[in-house]
Amino acid sequence: TMYSVVCASVLVLVAFLIVAAQQLLPNRNTEASFCNVTGQWHSELGSLLWLTTVGPEVRGVYQTAVESALGAAGHNHQAKIVGVVGEGRQPTIAFSVLWIKGSCSAWVGQCFVLPGGSQVLKTLWMLRSVAETSLDNWDSTRLGEDQFIFVGDVENASGH
Repeated sequence: TMYSVVCASVLVLVAFLIVAAQQLLPNRNTEASFCNVTGQWHSELGSLLWLTTVGPEVRGVYQTAVESALGAAGHNHQAKIVGVVGEGRQPTIAFSVLWIKGSCSAWVGQCFVLPGGSQVLKTLWMLRSVAETSLDNWDSTRLGEDQFIFVGDVENASGH
């Protein structure tokens, strides 16, 4: 009957639209949509970050491009990273470093997958410099923001 033909045509059209929509919409279940913090990252100020994870633990190396005072980060401007990372598609992360002259820095933020598949770590940081006395405490802490862009796997980073 004509009614059966129309119903069949509508079902075929709906099936086609569902398949077409699945091809056009981002697939949130693919591995690419998960932000993986393991790898090499580059900040907008030129600092480099090499991260590896084992479960919730984060380890790595931070190479700063900036210092609060000349020599504060040591001669190679590098420090070891210790931290934690959450679970999920776009996990939270926290890590810290102890600089050679005694100051320490900590970052807390989240890993995001951007449209197009690139990854970014958006963080807030705190730098605590050594105060000589409690009277100097007032200016020993600095706060700011860092954004790190994923640039490659740790294995491909030379020397790390």
